[in-house]
Amino acid sequence: MTGGAWTPRFDRGEGAREGEGVSLMPGEAVRAPVTDAFFRRVVEGMRCGVMTIDRDGLVVTVNDIARQILDLDGPVEPGRPVEEVLARHPRLAEVLRASLEMSHLPNRAEMEIRSREDDGRTIGFTVSTIPGDGGPEGIALFFKDLTQVERQEEQERLRDRLAALGQMTASLAHEIRNPLASIDVTATLLRRKLRDREEERRLVEKIAAEVARMSRTVTHALEFARAIRLERKPQSLAPLLDAAIEEALTRCGAEGVRVAREYDAEAPPVAVDANHLRQVFVNLLVNACEAMEGDGQVTVALRAVSRPGCSPGAVEVEIRDTGPGIEPEVLEKIFYPFVTTKQEGSGIGLALARKIVECHHGMIDVRSRPGEGASFLVRLPVGETSCGSEPGTGEA
Repeated sequence: MTGGAWTPRFDRGEGAREGEGVSLMPGEAVRAPVTDAFFRRVVEGMRCGVMTIDRDGLVVTVNDIARQILDLDGPVEPGRPVEEVLARHPRLAEVLRASLEMSHLPNRAEMEIRSREDDGRTIGFTVSTIPGDGGPEGIALFFKDLTQVERQEEQERLRDRLAALGQMTASLAHEIRNPLASIDVTATLLRRKLRDREEERRLVEKIAAEVARMSRTVTHALEFARAIRLERKPQSLAPLLDAAIEEALTRCGAEGVRVAREYDAEAPPVAVDANHLRQVFVNLLVNACEAMEGDGQVTVALRAVSRPGCSPGAVEVEIRDTGPGIEPEVLEKIFYPFVTTKQEGSGIGLALARKIVECHHGMIDVRSRPGEGASFLVRLPVGETSCGSEPGTGEA
């Protein structure tokens, strides 16, 4: 070999047939022949969708990823018009057909297409010319499914909007509390002056009651918007649940409510903020009592959660009632702020409960069917989980 390093060439000489050797420049090494099958494998192996059409708008190549993204039925037979192959995506077919006549092709463009399930899907694509001896031989489309990327970006935008909404809520709440306090003081003075005028005094008391309700809503909104700072200490949840039950029954005044306790003695202590977590349990218990309209049974269960051969990795609390259950349309958004079925509810309680539980790195869930009561579950991690000898560990 002369003249230093060689550069391989993969184009076959004019008139060469598949399986024939490649043409070489002087001094080049002999390489294995490049066949049409080789280039087909290159296209199929690409990590993006690839579709090519010839100068007549007939489809030449569609790789497997392209078929998946575009929901095409099986392999595409070459030679079919692009409009026929992309019958479900006419806009994309129009772009490819128009690209045959364009001098500036679309680059890094995006397009909404429809999938078989009729849900939105976004693709990012680039169109390139396939050069030929007498001009362009056709068009190549390279594209990727950007749906997941779009969803992640939308989630980030939603988080930003929620953060801004939280700041706005806190500011509005502070602005509203001052005039509410002034109205409450004025109503109290009026009540004293109208002590002997029963009808007018009842109207003032109604004003005071509505002011108190608005003040509670504002306070709850502030609590939800405010950052939670936990002071966690390892403790058993049984005494915490007993205290929450007593407080909830006092608040409800429901003498017809029976409480059944099912505490697992093996449930380990959990590092929690007692004040915040008691607030969660009281809220769930009050909701259960109100759902049963003061007559029924609430079951409070405490149990350890672990895998076989391991120490408990979590503790689960279940609060189950015998009420009318929750309608499906309410169930799917029950932990959203300001969602409530109560006439005088603020809709903050369950949203705040979820926030507190998640600050403990736990999870809260609900299960319910109309007419079969509701069950709220709170799962809190214990910490490090130790396991005994398991298959594959190599221990005796």
